[in-house]
Amino acid sequence: MQQSDDANTPKTLSREQRWEIVRTLLQRSNLRDEAKQAFRQAYPNAPEEMLEAAAFHTYGDGIGAAIDWLVDLELFLREPGRKLAIGATYHVLYHLYNWYQFSELLPDGKAGVLQRLQEIRELVADRDVEAILTTVEELEAMFKGGRNPPNFSTE
Repeated sequence: MQQSDDANTPKTLSREQRWEIVRTLLQRSNLRDEAKQAFRQAYPNAPEEMLEAAAFHTYGDGIGAAIDWLVDLELFLREPGRKLAIGATYHVLYHLYNWYQFSELLPDGKAGVLQRLQEIRELVADRDVEAILTTVEELEAMFKGGRNPPNFSTE
C-alpha cells in the first residue's frame, strides 16, 4: 500500500481499514528485514548501523512494546483494581523516543551528523567549552541510538 502525506493516513482510514493494516503488519514473516530494506530505500545516505537501530526501535522490538502496552490497557479495563504497568508504558516510550531521534537524523545520514559535530567543535574556542562538549556527547549518543526517553514524571 503506497502512502502519501495527504491520503491514507491513520486518521483518514476507517477502523476496519486500520485493523486490516495492523493484521497485515503482524502477519509478515521477515518484518525486521523488510523494515531495514524499506529504511535503506527511504534513507540512502544513512549508514547500516542507523538503519539497523531504526528497524529495531520500530519494527523489531517497538511493535511488541506497543502491543504489550495495549494489552496492559485492556487488562486494566477488565480488572480496574490492578494498576497499569508503568514498565509497559516506559518500554513503548523508549522505542518511540529512539525512533523520534532517528527520524531527525536519518535524512542527513552519517555525513550530515558528523558535519554538525565538526561545527560544534569549531565553536569550542569561542564558547563555553564544557557545554559544547556535552552537546557533542549528546549528539554522538543520539547517533548510536540507545538513549532513554526524558523523565516525564511530575513527582
